[in-house]
Amino acid sequence: MKTRLLMALMIIIALASAVYLGSQIETQPVTADNLSAEDQELTIRAIAKTMPAVVSIVIYEQYERPVVNAQGVRSSVSAKAVRGNGTGFLVSADGYILTNKHVAMVANTKNAEYKIKMASGKEYYGQFIGADPVNDLAILKIFDKNLPFVSLGTSSGVPIGTTVMAIGNVLGKYSNSVTKGIVAGRGRSLQAFDSNGAVESLENMIQTDAQINEGNSGGPLINLRGEVIGINVAMDNAGQSIGFAIPVDDARPVIESVKKSGRIIRARLGLRYIMITPALVIEKNLKQENGALVSATKDSGPAVSFGTPARKAGIMEGDIITEINGKKVDLDNSLMTLVQRFSPGDKIKIKLWRAGKIIEKEATLDEFKS
Repeated sequence: MKTRLLMALMIIIALASAVYLGSQIETQPVTADNLSAEDQELTIRAIAKTMPAVVSIVIYEQYERPVVNAQGVRSSVSAKAVRGNGTGFLVSADGYILTNKHVAMVANTKNAEYKIKMASGKEYYGQFIGADPVNDLAILKIFDKNLPFVSLGTSSGVPIGTTVMAIGNVLGKYSNSVTKGIVAGRGRSLQAFDSNGAVESLENMIQTDAQINEGNSGGPLINLRGEVIGINVAMDNAGQSIGFAIPVDDARPVIESVKKSGRIIRARLGLRYIMITPALVIEKNLKQENGALVSATKDSGPAVSFGTPARKAGIMEGDIITEINGKKVDLDNSLMTLVQRFSPGDKIKIKLWRAGKIIEKEATLDEFKS
């Protein structure tokens, strides 16, 4: 009798467990759907939060066009032509716009006309404020008040795999287009070419597989909270969905200096360098795995410029700078990123490796003159 009761109890427990497990299996798709719906809702909210502050930029340049009248007399008339277009975004309620330098720069900015179109459809004429001497950034300004502006996040240590969205004026005709992807890499260095063939070295870039198309340049790269973590700047046409953005932390000094003084102010150390990567360690048989190798690049001039804080501090070509004020120099914190946390006139402590020895130097930063 006891045996029969025990067997019956075991059967009941087994059936109850099966029902429980079955209910758990049945609820899994519901959980997945909820997560998908949440991701979609966050995406929509982030875009809605940022979009009103994103602007399309068209640049016109004035020039003199030769004409000949009916009597054969030659003269000229003023004309204007489109010299470029791109994207930007408002960083203040009083009209400061951050974009790329390669978007805003023309041969003579005084002869340029910047037409700014808001997501609302409202249009302004903008003023060129300045170009960043150390990065592909520029500031424009429109004159109004109570304008929508973005929320700035942080790019420091942003995890690979973070969901991001790029917003921009794609191909100069599809304004406010959005693409979505993830952070695919950090600390990337590359040579970027603009439409005029000019080349600029970019470092500490965020890599993303969110599609960056022509015209996206200068637009925001945002996270699911609607915070700007980067400024879209370039794409690698050799592959697919390989885009790059300037970390917002590298742009913050530009924004803050313009808000404070009305112009772009950058601190200068005054040297050229290459960020150390595993490939560079092997190529040059380096004894340090992280840091910035002080080195002249092709056609760039001396590694340490004359009369600069770096030269006065005794920094030499071949030195490897490993720390700035106790912060390690590596692919997540490039030398430029660390130096730009300071202002002209600040003293910084520099730790470097030279011929097998660790040496400490002190430099007083001056202002970078473009």
